[in-house]
Amino acid sequence: MRKRSRFNVLTALTLAGILLATACSNGNSGEEPATPEPEKQAEQPAPTTQEPAKEEEPAREPFTFTMNMDNPNINWDNEVAAEITKRTGATIKWDIITGDFREKMNVWLAAGDYPEVINIHDNTLQMYIEAGAVLDLTDLIKEHAPNIQKAFNNDLSILQHPDGKIYGLLQPPTQEVRRLNDKGWIAIQAAALKEAGYPEIKTLEDVRKVVVDYIAKYPEIDGGKTIGFSNYGAANQLYNIFDTAARSYAGFPTTAQYFVDDQNNARLRFFEPGYTDLFKFFNRINKEGLFDPESLVQTQEQFTTKCSQGRVVVIFGGGGDCNGTLEANGMEDRSYVYFDIVAPGKTKLQNEFSKNPSVGGDMWLSITKNAKDPVRLIQFYDDMYKLENQILVGWGIEGKYYTVENGKRTVTDWFIQYTKDNPSTFYEDLGIGYARPLSTNYASGFTLSDGDFAMYSSSESWVSKRTSQTVNDTYAKYGAKTAADLLIKGQQKAYNFATSKWTDEIKTFNTEAIAEWGKALPKFILEKDESKLDGIWAELEATLKGKGLDNQNAEVTRIYQEHLATLK
Repeated sequence: MRKRSRFNVLTALTLAGILLATACSNGNSGEEPATPEPEKQAEQPAPTTQEPAKEEEPAREPFTFTMNMDNPNINWDNEVAAEITKRTGATIKWDIITGDFREKMNVWLAAGDYPEVINIHDNTLQMYIEAGAVLDLTDLIKEHAPNIQKAFNNDLSILQHPDGKIYGLLQPPTQEVRRLNDKGWIAIQAAALKEAGYPEIKTLEDVRKVVVDYIAKYPEIDGGKTIGFSNYGAANQLYNIFDTAARSYAGFPTTAQYFVDDQNNARLRFFEPGYTDLFKFFNRINKEGLFDPESLVQTQEQFTTKCSQGRVVVIFGGGGDCNGTLEANGMEDRSYVYFDIVAPGKTKLQNEFSKNPSVGGDMWLSITKNAKDPVRLIQFYDDMYKLENQILVGWGIEGKYYTVENGKRTVTDWFIQYTKDNPSTFYEDLGIGYARPLSTNYASGFTLSDGDFAMYSSSESWVSKRTSQTVNDTYAKYGAKTAADLLIKGQQKAYNFATSKWTDEIKTFNTEAIAEWGKALPKFILEKDESKLDGIWAELEATLKGKGLDNQNAEVTRIYQEHLATLK
């Protein structure tokens, strides 16, 4: 049996094989317009290419089972649900969780009153296992689930717990990951790029020149002062935004707060060569009046107000995307285009995209001892691992939600418009939101066995059709179709940080280190005497050494290297 810990590599990964797609409606904004009546919906185009033919099998007997869900709007009254029932005979009766999800799961466990199927966090699942509340699926899978076995290439070791048994399902691995939603860390207004004649954007100096020339010609926008570089930095956002920008420019990978060298030694990245290069650039442009010093303290809402007025030429560090608001305000020409820049002489290092599902805190799909017919349930999930059913839950109804063009699934204009008109309800309206109900989402960029994307939201058609014409046209000027095309191709490595194994001492130190960093950064950027900058950062390093920096680096290195040894 393989050690399960080798898959704990990427917390964003989700499920390519059970049901579906985007998150429940949590985190979406906007009002909830009424769902159009079916007879009022636009006539849908016929599919251009047939998806894989469905296997000819005896129809499954109808059955209903219960399952937990924390989305109060979930339902089984939509086209995707109807098609699932048609293909599998299954109907789901949701047992809605209100309040804290984990707390409710614990209450259910204590009472023994849980549904037949549960979507459950890794650590909570262990409690259910110890209580004998979930079934061992090993024999059920071997005897009744050939599609599940095929999806895992007949190697179910990732699903096995230390006792060798299988108590739940995860998404299977994928053969390829193509993340078209990824974008660079620095965004420039399309209007400014157009004014500059779409110049090459390879260095920070290239960006600075665009800003200088634009502000010289347009010192004000709609009566407000034109702002060069901005974002928000109130509270913990200061670290999130500015460290992201500094790390990205220095070419460091996303590895918690630590940099890992070629000998697998981990060090707090604040003092690695090149880390402060971006901050020195900010110090310089602040003295030139191009940097918004309020970026160090303003809230996201304060920044968004400026951004939505079209006054910010450049956004750095991720976050702060206000393209949707600009379009709604009639300022599509001021939408942002994302670029990726690494300091001259630096190599971009990046974490490999894992092709495997994540375990350790993520969601499992388990059958409880309250199940009336475990065999029928495993047969249902086995049906859902078939390619045609993975496509159904990842894309919806062919010919209406998507068509197949030149061998690729392509979202329809009708589907795009529906999601725009119903931003917070389309998941439930269309049945395109059975994410956690039947296991976690597909990971961004995951592909199915046919080589096409598992989810509509990862596809080029979705990305391009959800992007304004101005932005698409601007990307075309740079020979790109999406922001991902402008990303620098980096050097990939699997940085398998086992942060779950970090001690309380490490966690406390990290919190204190970020707090001290947050005191030093504003002083550094706002310092008028350039000769004092290195001294400010040296003082920060001395402060953290006094708090045990060297010991913490050694301890994180030890945990990291021990974890790597378990993966061999």
